Amino acid sequence: MPTVPVVPPLLQPLQDSDDTFFATNGLVLRNPSVINFLDGCALNLPCPSDSKLPVGISICGSRGADARVLAIGRAVEALLHGGQG
Repeated sequence: MPTVPVVPPLLQPLQDSDDTFFATNGLVLRNPSVINFLDGCALNLPCPSDSKLPVGISICGSRGADARVLAIGRAVEALLHGGQG
């Protein structure tokens, strides 16, 4: 799953407007909140991209599956980085 559905927001607009802050905060927390609500675990891996924008992917698991999520993350990282991860 994508970690967040947007690139990191600029700080000043968030400081200038409560409405902007709460709308952006809700959007940024949308995807991770599902895992938190289910008492799961997750990690984020940066993905190689031709875009100048940051791209990442989350590896998620159920409660207590930390070791498995980390093992999967290591395997995915190696694939993403051609064995260089």
